Amino acid sequence: MKKIPNANYDYYDVPKLRNLKELVELRKDSAAVAYMYREDGKVVRKTFHEMYEDVKYLAGYFYANYHEKHIAVIGENSYAWLIAALAIAISGNIAVAIDKDADEETLKRQLKLADVKAVYYSAGYCDKVPDVFRNSFPLEDWEQYRQVGRKTANKHQQDSDADAMVFFTSGTTGFSKAVVLSQKNICADMYGAMSIFSPNGRVVDFLPFHHAFGFVTATLMPYAYGVTTMISSSFKHLMDDFKLTKPHTVFAVPMVVETLYRQIWRTARREKRDGILKFGLKVSNGASKIGLDLRGKIFKSLQNEFGGKLEYIICGGARLEPQYVKWFRSIGVEVLNGYGITECSPVVAVNRPHFKRDGSVGQICRDVHIDIVQEEIVVSGDIVMKGYYKDRKATGEVLKNGRFYTGDLGYVDDDGFLWITGRKKDLIILSNGENVSPDEIEGVLKRDKGVAETVVYESDNRIIASIYPNEGYMGDQDYFDELIYEYNKDKPKNRQIALVKLRTKEFPRNNNTKIMRKQVIEEDASEE
Repeated sequence: MKKIPNANYDYYDVPKLRNLKELVELRKDSAAVAYMYREDGKVVRKTFHEMYEDVKYLAGYFYANYHEKHIAVIGENSYAWLIAALAIAISGNIAVAIDKDADEETLKRQLKLADVKAVYYSAGYCDKVPDVFRNSFPLEDWEQYRQVGRKTANKHQQDSDADAMVFFTSGTTGFSKAVVLSQKNICADMYGAMSIFSPNGRVVDFLPFHHAFGFVTATLMPYAYGVTTMISSSFKHLMDDFKLTKPHTVFAVPMVVETLYRQIWRTARREKRDGILKFGLKVSNGASKIGLDLRGKIFKSLQNEFGGKLEYIICGGARLEPQYVKWFRSIGVEVLNGYGITECSPVVAVNRPHFKRDGSVGQICRDVHIDIVQEEIVVSGDIVMKGYYKDRKATGEVLKNGRFYTGDLGYVDDDGFLWITGRKKDLIILSNGENVSPDEIEGVLKRDKGVAETVVYESDNRIIASIYPNEGYMGDQDYFDELIYEYNKDKPKNRQIALVKLRTKEFPRNNNTKIMRKQVIEEDASEE
């Protein structure tokens, strides 16, 4: 196999769309399969032409019944969810994406905050919705709505500056905010990200649609690329969907990458093949150093678990340790880490197949501009949101003269790679005024074989490491005391870890799988 140099290269030639109607019309005459999904035990395939007609007629239904209204979509990942959200946005209304697992209080609060006038929900998953909101309708009846909309299809003229969708932020420290994205925001983000990455085959999409990464990046972009996407509605079906679809690319968050890594090792140990796996990795990495690629032969059975054609995992949403990138590369799967945020529609940067730096979040997307202001990453360009709905104060705090202050700390190196060094609000400020980034300490600790997850924070001017151990290390205080001792050896006194706390349960996470630091600190304090 010819080795391709890791160097910069031209953007991909991709369509520059102005609105979501143009996206849906992009391949309206194509008989190729756009989406696959499971329904009643069968695999359903929808062509690009069928998808176009479904959205067009469903948009006619929404156009006839609503005018510039906020309409919520709630349910598991499904074809019905997808075409409903697109049809709402194309009809001149605004689609509000809400988590199907939201508790009743959160559901009520978000529906009220977003001024929702109607809810389309999955009856099989969200039977509580009618009790919470009177004007609600089952998504399962989408074909019936589609028929009603035939007479008014294509009546609405698309305004590229109009609001298209509302996504709620993760809310790791407080109530989530309603992020308003315009038609232009979403299309600009697709153009920027598609210009630096292009899949060479099918995609499996299992990230939740109520997040911008799951819907815009993992669902709409493959449609624009013209590749087939398998809509996976449940994580428990994921491996079966891999084998069925034989994907080239999947989009994931770090927790999924880490889970797959642990699952592979767990299976190897259970089948007493972990020694073989270790030997294979050693041979693969050794061969790579002399220019030989033996991964396809050594790890063929393992690759077949992912369908046999998986080349790329596009990973974003939180920090991913380089050790996972290197490990998956060793078995023949390249993990391209990226950076995005809902307020930026969401992708800002991503590593490229042939231009990447382990540990970085990649090249800045086309037509996106980044400034570093006192170490904070500031984004400008058409991908920046219109604002937080009905929250001028919060909008004004982060959006200044069209520039979005992300709250993330980082830098851009001489080759244009973006690096994230921490989160502004998580910085540990010691009594001497020195700033310490917990991300850097966590990155070091997570490289240890005994550490599954860790959260580092400050308490009483001391640095505390809260650790959830890997299997076989639960409750082993002596092991972790030694780990901290070794870590502290070459650190100045004020940067040393003062105390390690071992957990018996995983860290609490929000619905975007991010660890809720504030809750971790509160839980640790309650156990003292």
